[in-house]
Amino acid sequence: MIKKITEWFDIEKNFLLAWLGLALLLRLAFVIKTGSGGISPDAGDWMNTAWSVATGQGFGGSWRPPGYVFYLAGVFLVFGKSVIAVKLLNALLGTATALLAYHTAKLLFSQRTARITAALISFYPYFIAYTGDALSETFLTFMLAAAVYLIARTASKPSWGNIAVTGIFIGLTGLTKSTTLPFFMLACAWLWWRAGLRAGFMVGVFTLLTIAPWTLRNYFHYDKSYIMPVSTPWYSLYGASCDEALWPETLPELDTPPTDELNALAIPKDWGYVASLPLPERDKYCKEKALAWLKANPEKFRLLVYKRFLHFWRLYPMMAWRWQKHLAMATSGIYIPLCVIGLALAWRKFRGTSLIIALFAAYTAVHLFFVVTLRYRVPMDTFVIMMAALALDEALSRLKPGRAERAPL
Repeated sequence: MIKKITEWFDIEKNFLLAWLGLALLLRLAFVIKTGSGGISPDAGDWMNTAWSVATGQGFGGSWRPPGYVFYLAGVFLVFGKSVIAVKLLNALLGTATALLAYHTAKLLFSQRTARITAALISFYPYFIAYTGDALSETFLTFMLAAAVYLIARTASKPSWGNIAVTGIFIGLTGLTKSTTLPFFMLACAWLWWRAGLRAGFMVGVFTLLTIAPWTLRNYFHYDKSYIMPVSTPWYSLYGASCDEALWPETLPELDTPPTDELNALAIPKDWGYVASLPLPERDKYCKEKALAWLKANPEKFRLLVYKRFLHFWRLYPMMAWRWQKHLAMATSGIYIPLCVIGLALAWRKFRGTSLIIALFAAYTAVHLFFVVTLRYRVPMDTFVIMMAALALDEALSRLKPGRAERAPL
């Protein structure tokens, strides 16, 4: 009986069906549990903007990037303004993310690393928790996983079809969150190195073509006086480059989520005035204020970057219920140290794994300039788990040499 079960799991199709089925069931169970509740205030704002687009009232301002808004608008056009529909699609996106991560790990590392990756993602608590909300994290996690998989696939087979689809997905991911774009610039350089000038250059061209319509929309929306490729970073940079931004990073740990009163202390005193300005004027004002603070406070900024790095890569939330901290320590608290080992191992095969190393470096560096929460790290947790799986694969290889099939890097 045990032999038959082992043989069944050795069949790749059945293995994937088992773990992807588990991933979907866990996410659906959480959707059923939360129902139409459990929606964050920020999620409500995303949904209201999307509903405005779906009903023909327009996008409005340009502070938020458009990717997730238009995705939600498409959902609402089909299902109405339904929280349940968003959550059910989140369950499918989360399951698809596990599949994409499996194929990426198989391309870059080994089949066993891919299996471990898919298995760990299937029951990862952060991914399941965000399935039950309407925030952008589940969608962004899927888009980033899809873009990285397509980049890896194009490196091994740089056909025109792969190049075009990869560039389009990179552009759509950048339109979902502009902080991913610095990594994608590195990814184009990586493709140039791995697959030649045509692949790297043309993926970049398709990326720009995908972003261009939104850039043109912004240009004409502001009477041809303002160029903004995706969304302005200056508003966010000002909120993250002031004395108020330093204050929450120096707080001690709390065993309860932060209150609105506590969060309010981290907001610049003129934030209401700033928010009331037309976007071009707001952008100019925030740019001047942010750069002035950075120039006048280099020591505070260095401290802020250090604190943010620690915050971004914490093993568990700084402000959360105790049970949430314990659950995080039982998963990400183990995966992140293993990920560090996996990244160290990846240096030995730098030609193939430098794509993931560049992702960690670029994604972390960009976020150090802005307000940091563990929520913003969640899309990266796919690759945290992948590198942890690489470390576990290496440990298994030492125990049972010769069992894993290594990918050609």
